[in-house]
Amino acid sequence: MEKTASRIFISYRREDSIAYAGRLYDHLSAHFGAERVFMDIGQIEAGDDFVNVLDREIEACDLVIALIGPRWLSASNEKGRRLDQGDDFVSHELAAALAQGKRLIPVLVGGATMPEASELPPTLTELARRQAHALDDKRFKFELDALIRSIERRPSLLNQFVQVMNAERLRKWRRYGGAGIALLMFFLGWVQLFDALGIDTRIESYTMALGDVVASVPVNERIAIVSFDEKSEARLGKFGPDWRAEHARVLDKLVAAGAKTIVFDVYFEKPNPADAELIAAIERARQNGSEVIVGVNQLLDQKPVATPGLLQAVSAWGLLCVGGRLGYASLAPLAALKLAAAADAEQPPVERIQDRISAIGSLAVGGTTLAADQQLRELTVVSDTGRTLWRGPLKPFQASVEASGQVRNNCPLLSSGDRVADALIRLAPIESWRQPARRYDYEQISGPAATIAAGGLTGKIVLIGDGRAGQDIFQVRRGVGAELRHGVELHADVVNNLLQGMQLRGLDPLLQVLAMAALAIAGAWLRLFKPAMRALWRRLLLLGCLLFYLALTVLIYVQFGLLLNTAYHVGAFLLSYWVLGKLSATTAPSSA
Repeated sequence: MEKTASRIFISYRREDSIAYAGRLYDHLSAHFGAERVFMDIGQIEAGDDFVNVLDREIEACDLVIALIGPRWLSASNEKGRRLDQGDDFVSHELAAALAQGKRLIPVLVGGATMPEASELPPTLTELARRQAHALDDKRFKFELDALIRSIERRPSLLNQFVQVMNAERLRKWRRYGGAGIALLMFFLGWVQLFDALGIDTRIESYTMALGDVVASVPVNERIAIVSFDEKSEARLGKFGPDWRAEHARVLDKLVAAGAKTIVFDVYFEKPNPADAELIAAIERARQNGSEVIVGVNQLLDQKPVATPGLLQAVSAWGLLCVGGRLGYASLAPLAALKLAAAADAEQPPVERIQDRISAIGSLAVGGTTLAADQQLRELTVVSDTGRTLWRGPLKPFQASVEASGQVRNNCPLLSSGDRVADALIRLAPIESWRQPARRYDYEQISGPAATIAAGGLTGKIVLIGDGRAGQDIFQVRRGVGAELRHGVELHADVVNNLLQGMQLRGLDPLLQVLAMAALAIAGAWLRLFKPAMRALWRRLLLLGCLLFYLALTVLIYVQFGLLLNTAYHVGAFLLSYWVLGKLSATTAPSSA
């Protein structure tokens, strides 16, 4: 192992990555010592020749870290691109480091990518051939540790693990390798390692994408969307409380068209002179047999915030939150239980329930009854006709934490300590929600040239929401890419899943262990019990086994809505194959 670098030089562009440079300097100084890390701020005295100091430090260092952010390549001034100018210190530092043969590690921050050689000035083209290291905000500590290991030229944890496993005292472990690796992968699944690294989510995203290609998510004909957009704003002015009279007209038109349930993906908090008109329209709708549901965004003194009289007029009010994460499906809360503090240590959690709140998607299909078990581990959503719509786990609500450490609550109606029933939602093709037969705008419903006919929405569930470009949008992953959906479209997906009884769920823990054990044993068998097989054929068989398993996961997902923990199963298979191969080679008798 080579010794630790005696001095590290951090090169960065101030308008591009100064925050990252300061953060990296603090961590490297803590690990290597402040005297071994150079950064220009605070280490150049007043009156010093800036260029001479930089040249001296470059010459004295063993390693140069080039921080490359999103604007590192394109930063410019009135003379043009900074990197091409002779007085650019970043260009000067890196050119000197390359000319002197210094070890140079490009470190990518802020989502930056490595520049091509053709994009760099002639003195820096060699930089494009240097292996880069990315620092992602979400996994900063993990990737910083990997960077420090690279700086110190220490072997990876995986290589250290191989050295230990090749020891003579572990020869007998081969007999139990498959089961041991299955248990290891189960532990990794328990701590959700792959999910933390984004591997699990991405693989399951591909499973769902392939499954939806095989069998696209059908859309229930009872669902329709009405959205307000820029055309309505041109007629009515900027969207806000002044639209209450327009909402009233839309309600009357939808009731006349036969809509059975009308759901507003809108909250009404600020009073407006047209509130009485809107409330009267709601009362007329209910008298004609239509249900009207509105969203609530927050509570004040344990009471939902809404314009006076509105909540007394509507059929129900519910949770608006949707699209809680990126991943293989949008994570949507179907319901929430608000809890009071325990009166004593023996009080059952179920007795502490202050309020039961359904999401507007659940209410749209009649999910008014929320039944929880005594320990608040599971929730059942039951329709007004007694049909079970959904059953799944309850989890404590947690506000998200940004990379800066700031707590961000995207759902103000919920607070720490509440229990939330989140559902993984299968997304219908986005075109399904935007085709004319299912999607209307305010101009078609209540505009001067309205086209909606009486009886045109008979028996339908109509969701009203924002359809303006860039407003109320969520990014969801679809296969290898991502797409943007409006909140009202995600609520429509929730309603569609509940109407059709589609519920995605994970593998039972016991079956999870058994599946990992089976895959680990299969990997071990493939490696150990076919010793005479040529390497190429063994690899093709390995690939064939993996493709067969992945096809099986897609089929199980399509048929049963079951998402296998693919990353852990494949990990157990490959790790068993690789480790058992290493052990086999190590313990094989040597020839005389």
